[in-house]
Amino acid sequence: MEKITLDKYQNKVVKNKSKNLLVIAGAGSGKTLTIVYKIKQLIKNKIHPNEILCITFTKAAAQNLEKKLLKENIPLNVKTFHSLGLEIIKNSFYCTVVKENTLDNIILKYLKHYSKLTTLINAPFIEFGNGNCQQLQNNILQNTDYIYYLKDTIKTFINLFKANNYPETAFFKFHQINRKENFYKTQNKHHTFLKLTQKLYLIYENHLKETKQIDFHDMLNKATEIVQKEGIKPYKYIIIDEYQDSSLNKCQLIQTIQSKTNANIMAVGDDWQSIYRFTGSNIEIFTNFKKYFPKAKIIKLKQAYRNSQQLQTVAKKFIMQNNDQINKTIHSKKKIKFPVYIYYYNNIHDIWDTIAKKTNHPTLVLGRNKKDIQKLPYLNQNMYYMTAHKSKGLEANQVIIINLENSVTGFPSKIKNSEYLKYVISNQENNYNEERRLFYVALTRTQNQVILLVNKQKPSLFVDELLKQSSKYIKIIDLSK
Repeated sequence: MEKITLDKYQNKVVKNKSKNLLVIAGAGSGKTLTIVYKIKQLIKNKIHPNEILCITFTKAAAQNLEKKLLKENIPLNVKTFHSLGLEIIKNSFYCTVVKENTLDNIILKYLKHYSKLTTLINAPFIEFGNGNCQQLQNNILQNTDYIYYLKDTIKTFINLFKANNYPETAFFKFHQINRKENFYKTQNKHHTFLKLTQKLYLIYENHLKETKQIDFHDMLNKATEIVQKEGIKPYKYIIIDEYQDSSLNKCQLIQTIQSKTNANIMAVGDDWQSIYRFTGSNIEIFTNFKKYFPKAKIIKLKQAYRNSQQLQTVAKKFIMQNNDQINKTIHSKKKIKFPVYIYYYNNIHDIWDTIAKKTNHPTLVLGRNKKDIQKLPYLNQNMYYMTAHKSKGLEANQVIIINLENSVTGFPSKIKNSEYLKYVISNQENNYNEERRLFYVALTRTQNQVILLVNKQKPSLFVDELLKQSSKYIKIIDLSK
């Protein structure tokens, strides 16, 4: 069996004994291996596996980590945040998990009979002139796309409200902010939206209470309340993977468990790959770790094993255009003269055969949206399509990124967030900051080259940026002629 040697940064993490430790692990820097060996070391130091709480964000990631631990003869149950929350709750009272579409159905049913919809028609749809626009308004209100857009906005608002563990009284605060910051027309619109959303939030919460059901946010919020009142089994060490995706209520659950058990904490992640703001994740919980877990030690994993040094250079220059990202330098022994290829086209159908023939190895084809796959004539047997979001944590021999055009649904996406969400988005960032991190994730999935397919007539802003910053590492092939 091949002997595994940890690099000096990974070793530092494994041997560290700080009460609170943040490990900043760049793309492809061996964070899973580091977690496995940290757990091995803890067990060697006479901590029983049952005294280690290991948490990650998805079921698939938990199963993957469990498998790797079993290879080292460590039978440790890795939990997701939600499975941990549900376990805590079910020890205290009976409940079932609500069906995914329940909130959608409650909102749509209410909107059918809601009389003030015209007040909420806003900029994404139309700016009304001075004339009589009643007919136009009626047409819009009969448009199911508009109703569904409004439903999605209200649903997102409620989910973010719960992810930040706001009490119902927070709506009063939101109304105060509205009166302070907005002029009459906008103020009226926001007032109507907040009243409507508060009403729907209460209908939804009452439904959950009456039917003894909980949703994903309750799994965290109610679990935190229970731990606060009743305590929890005596964990000695808490390890959290993918910590850059943490929401406030996840952070509060960990803080509460630590306050009751006095456990040490090791959080692992990469702020450059924080891409789930609209499910409630707040990058500031990662970048300002010491605020939530005082006197913390911070260690950076600086050795990359997936990407070449040249790609690391390109990707770093790109991601550091964002303010407030943590600066780190990542080294790689792998060298590739041109890690990035740009293929220009006028019509992707005309060049796809040429591209597809170059994929003799497993290749990830990444798009910005689920529907981007429809832009392609076909995929061959070596190609796997997914969105950039879904690709996080994965790697492939080669990566192709599509939909790199300057358009509303291109990459970066120019779809603006609803103006109403500003009350519940905890970290007000520039709209492109998260898009930039998402593109960084896409760039760094490759073990070799990354191929960017670019519409020559309307190239993505991100592609133009890469060419300005790192042209010496980029090979251009123009198939648009």
